[in-house]
Amino acid sequence: MPVVTVRASSKQSSERFDTLVRKATEKASDLLEQSDRVLVVYEKGCASIYYEGDGVRPLPATRAS
Repeated sequence: MPVVTVRASSKQSSERFDTLVRKATEKASDLLEQSDRVLVVYEKGCASIYYEGDGVRPLPATRAS
C-alpha cells in the first residue's frame, strides 16, 4: 500500500499541529479523488497517509510550512 508522509514545521507546538492537520487533510482530499480508500495516521510531528486504488499515481511527500 503506497504512503505519503506529511511533516510538521518547526513552529510552536499548537501551530505545528494545526498546520499538520491542514496539510494532511488537503493531501488526503486530493488522494480521495483518485483512490478508493485513504487512511491518515498521525504521529509526533508527522502524518502518514496510506491509500489504495487502481491506477493511482503516487504523490510526492510534502513538508508542512
